[in-house]
Amino acid sequence: MSKRFENKIIMVTGASSGLGRAIAQQLGAEGASVIALGRVTEALEVTQTRIEEAGGRCLCIPFDLTEFDNYGKLFLALKDQVPHLDGLAHCAGSLKRCAPMQHVKPDVFRGALDIHLTAPNLLTQIMFPLLKRAESASIIFTTCDMIEEDQPNWHGYGLAKRALGYAAAMWQAEHPSKPMRFNTINPGRMRTRSFERAYPGLSPATVPVAADIAPAFLQVLSDDACEVRGQLLQASDLLETKN
Repeated sequence: MSKRFENKIIMVTGASSGLGRAIAQQLGAEGASVIALGRVTEALEVTQTRIEEAGGRCLCIPFDLTEFDNYGKLFLALKDQVPHLDGLAHCAGSLKRCAPMQHVKPDVFRGALDIHLTAPNLLTQIMFPLLKRAESASIIFTTCDMIEEDQPNWHGYGLAKRALGYAAAMWQAEHPSKPMRFNTINPGRMRTRSFERAYPGLSPATVPVAADIAPAFLQVLSDDACEVRGQLLQASDLLETKN
């Protein structure tokens, strides 16, 4: 296996399960040092074990991304022990169920915006000094089908995910001359807990597992994609090009 990410340090959110765990594990297998963020300590420990078994190194940090007042503490804990951040993959997310907007309670709506829109932008902001230290940093926002499709019943989740396309373009426009790139990837439907909640009538066996989608994210995180900047990308297209 190639070691594209040897000497690279990459932070992955939502690394305790699903797509985040798959990306973190594959990064480790290709030589990366992974900073894995997630809410569940026991699940993060599983991620760490898999990364280390694959030959990588992992620093696991139990962290609730909706606790915005703690972002400064997170940065202070990392700034002296992490020389730079070569990548940041925003994969954290939560979806309990789909519902029409007229029935969504304020706390549920606000929570969806917090984890899917506010958190990735504020985490990018607080980690910016570490990202600037890298020779070429890649930041990926994870969106979904609502980025291009007008589907009902996705309330705050769908609104936040659609806004991420603009967020990446905005970040890129604000830093056109810096050696860093901001992109958005739509992984499509995957066999995750969120899929089971969103599509209870569909068999998970009809969609790919997260490990099959993760290579698309690694492609954009790698130096091979150094010219890909401020774009909305489809994982299916990236995987087709890779093959």
